[in-house]
Amino acid sequence: VMSRVIAEQLTSLIARSGNVLIMGHSNPDFDSVGACVGVARLCMHCGVSPKIIINRSHQSFLDCTERLCELPEYHDIFIDSAAGMDLICSDTLLIIVDANNLTILEDSSIVENVNAVAIIDHHRKTSELKKEPVLTYIDPSASSACELVTEVLEHCLPVGSLQKEEATVMLSGIMVD
Repeated sequence: VMSRVIAEQLTSLIARSGNVLIMGHSNPDFDSVGACVGVARLCMHCGVSPKIIINRSHQSFLDCTERLCELPEYHDIFIDSAAGMDLICSDTLLIIVDANNLTILEDSSIVENVNAVAIIDHHRKTSELKKEPVLTYIDPSASSACELVTEVLEHCLPVGSLQKEEATVMLSGIMVD
């Protein structure tokens, strides 16, 4: 029930946003990257072109996205923090996955500069943001952030719309975590 409610709220937030930035923690792993990718697919389904803020030179990122980056929709989806900062406008939604602690995010200054933040995480809540998130889905009983994102996607995406490469990265996140 909770994932269905979150799915409805998240799709509504995405659809109302001018742009969506997605960010996980620094030193990305399969769970962080997979959750970002799952949320990106949801954004694409809602008609919004997302950007994922990530360190593209990190070896873990390269390992996680080798096949994914061959897909046309992922050629320019991964950006660095500076490019992310340039994209922020009044109706930007930042979706944070696999983290809820500002100190481990890819770039915490982005959180401070957006008006709307949503969090999807499987770690215990560790800190408060200066601004209240518009959506919080934190479930420490989940195995991974990819598990939570997958549950949301089950309520939103038509069967067969998740690409094999996306599903592989997300399953890897579930398995590794």
